[in-house]
Amino acid sequence: MGKEPEELQERPGRPTDGRRDAADTADAADPVGTADAGDAADATDVLIVGGGITGLSCALFLRHHGVRCVLVERHASTSVHPRAWGWYPRTLELLRSVGVEGAVLEAAAGYAEHRRQATVESLTGREVKAVMLPAPGDLGAVTPSRQISLGQDRMEPIVREAADRAGAVLRFGNELTSFERPEGPAGPVVATVKDRDTGAERRVRARWLVAADGGRSPVRETLGIRRVGRGTLQHQVSILFRADLTGPLAGRRFSICQIENDELRGAVLGHDDTLRRGTLILQYRPERGETPEDFTTGRSVALVRSAVGDPDLDVDVVGVLPWELAALSAERFRDGSVFLIGDAAHVVPPIGGYGANTGVHDAHNLAWKLASVLRGEAGEALLDSYDAERRPVAEATLEQAQLRLLVRSGRADGEQRRATADVLAVMLGHTYRSAAEPGARLPRFRDPAELAGEPGTRAPHVPVLLRDGGREVPGSLLDVYGGDPAPVLVHGGGTAGDDEPVWARAAAEAARRAGVRLRTAGFGAGLRDLSERGWHERYGVRADGAVLVRPDGFVAWRSAGVPADAAGALTGALRRALAREEEPA
Repeated sequence: MGKEPEELQERPGRPTDGRRDAADTADAADPVGTADAGDAADATDVLIVGGGITGLSCALFLRHHGVRCVLVERHASTSVHPRAWGWYPRTLELLRSVGVEGAVLEAAAGYAEHRRQATVESLTGREVKAVMLPAPGDLGAVTPSRQISLGQDRMEPIVREAADRAGAVLRFGNELTSFERPEGPAGPVVATVKDRDTGAERRVRARWLVAADGGRSPVRETLGIRRVGRGTLQHQVSILFRADLTGPLAGRRFSICQIENDELRGAVLGHDDTLRRGTLILQYRPERGETPEDFTTGRSVALVRSAVGDPDLDVDVVGVLPWELAALSAERFRDGSVFLIGDAAHVVPPIGGYGANTGVHDAHNLAWKLASVLRGEAGEALLDSYDAERRPVAEATLEQAQLRLLVRSGRADGEQRRATADVLAVMLGHTYRSAAEPGARLPRFRDPAELAGEPGTRAPHVPVLLRDGGREVPGSLLDVYGGDPAPVLVHGGGTAGDDEPVWARAAAEAARRAGVRLRTAGFGAGLRDLSERGWHERYGVRADGAVLVRPDGFVAWRSAGVPADAAGALTGALRRALAREEEPA
């Protein structure tokens, strides 16, 4: 795989104030059959609570699949704090599938050289130790996307704009005050939402509610869903400030800069690509009587000056944000018609930069399943697979973050070091064991270079030429999967004797029997393989084989060649993948 990519970091936090006015992108969501005639509530398919990166991503993915959604966020704007600043290729692949990757890469261009990792007395003081992290290796063999650095304060507006453009109803400055499910736990949700500026209340009736409302999730607490794990490991505070850091940085660009001096121990100083905005993160200890209120503007300015090493530095404190470094996972991610995603479902220590990425992956996994059920193409039981797939992955990811914390602190023993997985295996090679073939024993994480088309694993990247109208354009086989909430059958060129690919004929018959839509992508009939090994070898089948891939790019089923009853085998695979075991009416 070449060089191992650098480990990413996150800066957790929530916005303390708004920077721009919020405007609804449309009137109330269109009715979709969840409200009775004359019901005064706005009606929509999905109500999303929380407008951070996870909630906004969920809105974008849902609208990409044609699902109506309303998002409410109590703050007036997206986050002003950087929070997470590292994004792995899997997250970029998902944004690529909805046409947003280009805008994100453009915004991240200024962070390309932020690769210095050091411990210093201050920016202008002595460097205790320093290393240059390697540039992200060439990942072209495993993904069409890249690993990037970009503050969440810069990422969220991009995703918000895309969701707005796609038709999501985004109501910032609106807070969920209560919800109920009058028809039972699996029934529609009727929520009360209050405009925090005017105090006006409105009701929203939705078929499903998605809680993306953070680690302290009021939705999760209302449902009484317990969390398990080590709990709070440290209490932290992030001081967001403006200052000219050009001189103190002296041409350096830091990925991680740890401060060790008489006033600051174990603090971390981060900066953006303008070199005029930074974040100082440090620990406070409630057991010693310390509180977030101790970090007044005057003290915060003094601490920033100490970290920079300039007692006269002109510092403007933008905000002071307390947060908890914690390791917790909800006992379940679904409660009837309510789903938990992101921090509401799992709080991951920031070492490794897994948390926000994992939240975006949650949103994508859930969005296509809600869309498929809403279209009547999948059984309701498909929604149970959200918890069955995402919770074990989140719990294992949380464990990996804790192992990295031990390794970084020097407290890991030999066994713990050996158990610490490569960051790309965690973020690009996670597997869904519940979707594997009977009897298969998938590892929780796999080197993405070793992915070979097994059911329950991410479909491997293969460079291809895609037909676009009358021309061919270079792309990835992954580009075929995410454009529609319908599975795709990728197949070779075997024919049925009349020049029609046998798998194309089998796909049409299987779709008819199962009562679902099935897209096909045939090599030699719209796809041209540019790989050295051949797509079929990468997917573990023969040249005349076929692979059924879900809309999230995970393999559902494969056939090494053409079986005697190809349509029958594919029909069964479709029904299992979409939880439609019964014959359609």
